[in-house]
Amino acid sequence: MQVDYSMNFSKLGDCLHRRIETSRGFGIGMAIERLLTGSIRERVQDLMSTEDLIVESFKDIVKDELKAHIRNKIEEDPDLHAEIKEAVTYYFHQKARTVYAELKATRAATRLGLRLLPDELQGEVGEALIGLFEKELGTLLDKAL
Repeated sequence: MQVDYSMNFSKLGDCLHRRIETSRGFGIGMAIERLLTGSIRERVQDLMSTEDLIVESFKDIVKDELKAHIRNKIEEDPDLHAEIKEAVTYYFHQKARTVYAELKATRAATRLGLRLLPDELQGEVGEALIGLFEKELGTLLDKAL
């Protein structure tokens, strides 16, 4: 049995020639080959995710530097520090008052809604609402504390 190797050597020579041509140009050919060996989309996403990570890290570093600069300026001026502290305290007190006002309005609306129901449903719906509010209030308090 005789095998004709001339065809196989010819294909091998073509492959080697193509490989040498694509390898020129400072690794560009190899990068292209790497992109083509797998899913192009996955390779591009890998490259982009690394770049995104670097950009996000740089943004975080800049934010940290700005925060440190702002903190230093606040600590240098005790009057400014006290004014900011007072403003933040006032802000949170007003937020608490707003939440309290919303709770009072919700309670009044709930009472009105219960009064509009027929007498036989008021007790059942009232108990269901109390159970719902207890559960929600418990969840809120757990998160707050």
